[in-house]
Amino acid sequence: MSAAVPELKQISRVEAMRLGPGWSHSCHAMLYAANPGQLFGRIPMRFSVLVLGLVRVPLYTQKDRVGGFPNFLSNAFISTAKYQLLFALKVLNMMPEEKLAEAVAAATEKQKKALEKLLPSSS
Repeated sequence: MSAAVPELKQISRVEAMRLGPGWSHSCHAMLYAANPGQLFGRIPMRFSVLVLGLVRVPLYTQKDRVGGFPNFLSNAFISTAKYQLLFALKVLNMMPEEKLAEAVAAATEKQKKALEKLLPSSS
């Protein structure tokens, strides 16, 4: 069973204002900056991202291919904001599309394994 992915589309401010009374508007800010630092003194960070001023998104994947961005995507609190984050990272070319796909696959696999631990099969 897969979750429905909401359709995300980049529109201009003028287009947003024309949507009419059935739509509500919100303004989100994603701030990012080049970061020459290294995590744990050895993992290049490349970018630091601050989403809505509350959450720092790790835009790196550790050697185990799960730690970092994939692990962040597997957190339950991210909810539907996950799709908005992935869309923004893709549109702003902040992370290559293949790296986004790898991170999503690793996060999905991690969630699947966690569910299997909680709900062992009855076979």
